[in-house]
Amino acid sequence: MSETIDSPSMLAEIPEVSLATIIESIPDSVIIAEFTSGEIVAANEAAGELFDCRTESLVGLNHLQLHPAGDGKLYEEAFYRGFENKQVERLKDGSPLYIETLSGVQKPVEINAQRIQTGEQTLVLGVFRDISGRIDREKQLEAATTRLNTLLDSSPLPIAVLDPHGRVQLWNQAAEKTFGYTSPEIVGDRYPLLVDDDQLDDLLERVLAGGTLEGYEAVTRAKDGSRVNVELYARPLYEDGEITGVIGSAVDITTRKRQSQHLDVLHRFLRHNLRNKLSIIQGHAGMLADGSERVDITPQESGERIVAASEELNQLSKHASQVRDVVKADETASTTVSELLDGISVEETEVSEPETPEETHEACVPGRVINALSWLLSHMEEYTDETAINVTARVRDRYVRLDISGPGPLLSEGDAELITRGEETALKHGSTLDIARAYLILTGIGGDIIQPDNTERRSFRVEVPRTDCGVSPRLDQ
Repeated sequence: MSETIDSPSMLAEIPEVSLATIIESIPDSVIIAEFTSGEIVAANEAAGELFDCRTESLVGLNHLQLHPAGDGKLYEEAFYRGFENKQVERLKDGSPLYIETLSGVQKPVEINAQRIQTGEQTLVLGVFRDISGRIDREKQLEAATTRLNTLLDSSPLPIAVLDPHGRVQLWNQAAEKTFGYTSPEIVGDRYPLLVDDDQLDDLLERVLAGGTLEGYEAVTRAKDGSRVNVELYARPLYEDGEITGVIGSAVDITTRKRQSQHLDVLHRFLRHNLRNKLSIIQGHAGMLADGSERVDITPQESGERIVAASEELNQLSKHASQVRDVVKADETASTTVSELLDGISVEETEVSEPETPEETHEACVPGRVINALSWLLSHMEEYTDETAINVTARVRDRYVRLDISGPGPLLSEGDAELITRGEETALKHGSTLDIARAYLILTGIGGDIIQPDNTERRSFRVEVPRTDCGVSPRLDQ
């Protein structure tokens, strides 16, 4: 709008009738005003129609009188902004520009303005276009968006809208409650929840290509550092036939999955051990009942084996009850990483200081981690026949990582399978529930035990959420 017509022959030397002919040839409403005073010197018939008056009634008015009273400074600023950008349709505060007819009716407009030079006189030529239809559509869209946001916020499921780059555009209340991030904290940032960030790119590529996600299982990390198992459902968002983003829901299945794992682990372990012990009891009892004798065992020894198997069954039942009580314990105390490393009561374990800046050296984790880690390391030492095991702590923003390594395999295939698959096989598990209860406690507080690929069971990684000292994060009760 800073464009200026400064040729003296263009306007100063043409007859008035020619100027009128020019502005009348423009289909939109045209107002010409004197630059310094703002007095209107000419207008076309379209301007009269826009302002619901005769054209002559506009001549002599100040151009600011064409707009709602009391907003003169805002409109003056808009005009000067229009000189620079050639078009303006919003005031500085973002509200629409309005003209006010001589009968008091307000209409939203878009204005194109430029300065023109006629000899010694500078004029302003303004072209006004009624955008009532556009504003009505914007209001309808805004109302629809408000209703949609209300609907999404009232949904009990966590819902997010992402742009094509994975940045969060909308985040409802259920998502805030489930993952701990408030909407102001996360909107505008790249979706931060998936433990594997590359997974987000893969899923976005699938949905932005027109695909959908239906019950896709993934692991996310909440703001408090705890792992949350989710089922992902996602659809592409379309605007004018083009995909402009993704809308999806991450349904929290953590409790359901953990309860299923807890039951599965105990069921498999108990079923196998019960079957073994009952087979011993049944075999020896049958031999005693029919009076048959074996060369390699006496009736007294058979009786002793029956008693021993019965006692083992009794201990197994007690052990299972203890595991259940420990896993379900309502314990909210926390401990520092330093106290955790000092509290690992295992003789052959070499513990390294946390790899962390000094200011986070005293980061805290749930207190239950001490017992879980002690059970895990004790079982590893028993399996490796007291081979030295190294534990290194690494403090991260939302969680603490404990890397466990040794020169050889640290667990049996069955125990390792419990960690890698979340279930225990019937034939390969160990003889105690140490691994099972360590695994169940760590997953129950939002942590995990991970076996890195291709390590042949020589290294494992334990991740546990960080917490405010004195308070534990979400527990699986």
